[in-house]
Amino acid sequence: MEKQLPLTTDNTLAPAATITPAAPLNAAKAPKKFIGYIHNFRGVAIIYVVGAHILLNWKEGSVSHKVLDIIMQNSTILFLFIAGYLFQHLSAKFEYKDYLVKKFQNVICPYLLLSIPVMAYRLISQDINGFTLQDHPDFASWSLWRQGSYYLLHGAHLQQLWFIPMITLYYLIAPILLYVDRHPKLYYGVLPGLIILSLVVQRSTLSDTLVMAVHFLSVYVFGMFLSRYKDEYLVFARKYWVLVTVLPIAFLVLNYFISPRFYDNVDYTHKMLFCPFYLYWLWRLEKYVPKFVDVLAVLSFGIYFVHYFFVLLLRGVYQMVFHAPMPGNLVVWTVCLIVVMLLSIWTLQLTQRILGKKSKFLVGV
Repeated sequence: MEKQLPLTTDNTLAPAATITPAAPLNAAKAPKKFIGYIHNFRGVAIIYVVGAHILLNWKEGSVSHKVLDIIMQNSTILFLFIAGYLFQHLSAKFEYKDYLVKKFQNVICPYLLLSIPVMAYRLISQDINGFTLQDHPDFASWSLWRQGSYYLLHGAHLQQLWFIPMITLYYLIAPILLYVDRHPKLYYGVLPGLIILSLVVQRSTLSDTLVMAVHFLSVYVFGMFLSRYKDEYLVFARKYWVLVTVLPIAFLVLNYFISPRFYDNVDYTHKMLFCPFYLYWLWRLEKYVPKFVDVLAVLSFGIYFVHYFFVLLLRGVYQMVFHAPMPGNLVVWTVCLIVVMLLSIWTLQLTQRILGKKSKFLVGV
């Protein structure tokens, strides 16, 4: 395994160049390269994110739906783990002002630009989503300026956009996080404390930005921790690969049978355990990873931004043609997942062809 191989971009899920094969654990330091397994993890994570957002009308008590829900939901953990991993990995020449400028260009700009048509629709039609009404039953009586500000500050206007205001808080506290990383012994107190906090302060409604930021901070710091000790972790995982493999799967199975009272905590635990699981197996099997995972990884941040438009499009077209909600089953889910992925990829590639390097300001890649 090569030591501290730096990526050449600071975007959480940014485009990649070439992927180098996994190096032996005792390899010497090499020039700047991408870390293949973390890059491929981005491709895997975006499958989770899109899969969790496919909207179907499942039958009450469907086993398939429950299994998919357990596997796919809360995939934010995978996404944020990678973000924390890359943040630490790229932090050697960290400059706060430059960091914030780049995050504004690569993350906030696409968020603002893609929000314009969605917010215009929400404000004009007063089509208010359910989780916003859950938090604010009187939302429809708010002034348009107040509604618009709320949408923008909480990402409440489109389901996946809640993530951007939350991770922006992590960008703002980056110097504090780096202080922990520069004094790595702090990890051994900070990380367990944050994990306990995540188990106590559980996920809230999507637009509850502060609570979500508190809940998920442990995930981000866990990514930083495993990035700092990436070589040591791979040595550990190679020796104890059975534990690294079985433990997350065991908690996933437990999630199926656990009572609702403990469901969220077990779900959090099994998703956290799948992060080191994927690091190890994507490193171990890197030469066998299909090419399409690389394509998804390269475009993953853009897919994150645009995929939900196509989820809504598919649902709307089906409803218009068949006058009924799209039925929920594994075949329809798989077809929808593939179609949404393909439409997202083609849209991003077309945008890149038209706008060139400026495309990142609109779609993040």
